[in-house]
Order: sequence, then C-alpha cells, then structure tokens
Amino acid sequence: MIILVHGAYHGAWCWGPLLDCLNEAGVTACALDLPGHGTAQGWIGNQTMTNYIKAVVHTMDEMDDPVTLVGHSMSGAVVAACAEARPNKIKHLVFLAAYIPAHGETVGDLVKADKASFVRAERIDVAGNDAISLKMGTLAEAFYSRATPKQLSWAEDRVQLQGFAPFRHAFTLSEQAFGRVQKTAIICTEDRAISPNHQRWMAERARCDPIIDLASDHSPFATNTDALAEVLVRL
Repeated sequence: MIILVHGAYHGAWCWGPLLDCLNEAGVTACALDLPGHGTAQGWIGNQTMTNYIKAVVHTMDEMDDPVTLVGHSMSGAVVAACAEARPNKIKHLVFLAAYIPAHGETVGDLVKADKASFVRAERIDVAGNDAISLKMGTLAEAFYSRATPKQLSWAEDRVQLQGFAPFRHAFTLSEQAFGRVQKTAIICTEDRAISPNHQRWMAERARCDPIIDLASDHSPFATNTDALAEVLVRL
C-alpha cells in the first residue's frame, strides 16, 4: 500500500491523476486530506503539525502491513515524523520534492535556508489564526511552472490558505526510529518552489538511497504524472 501525503496549500485532490496511473499499474494507493485541508474537518486552526502527524499515523495504524509513505513538499517533514512514531509500520519512506528536517529543525528553518526558491507569500490573520497566502502568480511561477493552462486552472480552483503553525514545529528525530527506515528522495530537477540543490542537500543529509532525479517542476503529480508513477512502481 502506498499512502500519498500532500503538501502545503493542497489537499488529497492533487493526487488524483497519480492515483489513476498507479491503479492502472495494479498498485494499491490512497491519499488523505490533512486536518484543515480539502474535505477534512476544520480549517486554519486545525492545521498543526501535531494534527497532521496524528492523522497520517492513524491511517497507517489501520493498515495490516507496513506501507510506503510518500510525502510531498512540506509533508516530507510530516512523513519523517510518522517514521519516528511508527518505524515498524513503514516499508519505505519517499520524499517527493520535499523538506526533510534534521532533529530540532523546523520546516520554517528549511524554507529560510533555500535562497533560490521563487515562492512569494505573505502572512495574514484569519480570525485570529496566523496564515500564509501565496502572492499573485506564485502558483504558476513556483509550483506549477510546467503546467498546461488546464492543469494550472485545475490547481488554482483548489488551493487554499495555509496555516503558519506547522512551519514552527521543531522535530524530534532519532537514529533508532527515523534513522533506520528505508528512504528514497525524488528530486524534481526543474523545481522553482524548493530548489533542486536544496532538495539534494536535505536528501543526502538524511542518507536517502536512492536519490532519483525527475525532470519536473514542483508538482509532478499533475505535470509529469506518468514518469512519477513509473518511479513509484519501481520502488
């Protein structure tokens, strides 16, 4: 079983095209909405890293066998924490164009360290909750730079505000749990949201093996679906 975990601003909807490809290849896969995203209960106030981790761990616990856990972008950090919590429930950890924290780091630390990112966002207040809104044009420029007009419109109709709280969460990761889980990183070589060099640095630091290059922007689940499916099927 492959469990697909979406990144910031997104929901399980983003995995739809990839799920179709995986199903056609005979691979069992599912995607979930993190708390406060998509059709999940709540909104900005529910978007915390603790809630994200609990939701994914709950899904893993419902599976009889160890799973392959794929985390995209911000959710590279989510799946890393899930590996720390349930190392025996994970067959394979896959980081897709992802942030991979070290012990004690936050996603915010990793965002700030990537000086080559084209993401432009602003902090806003939403009913007393600290949130992030992407600036005009950023979705096309940074997240979906290889998308067709139809693919971009599909994403623009669905992306949402992102709570800031998950970016402040400091991670506890150990060699005894996270360190012993098999890890693969998929580097999107045309990514303008998380620069390829930054992705590779995090992947090498986390001792991902293999590290696979994919000719894609930040959103291969939409813009290079067949190639991404092929990589996942081979793992």
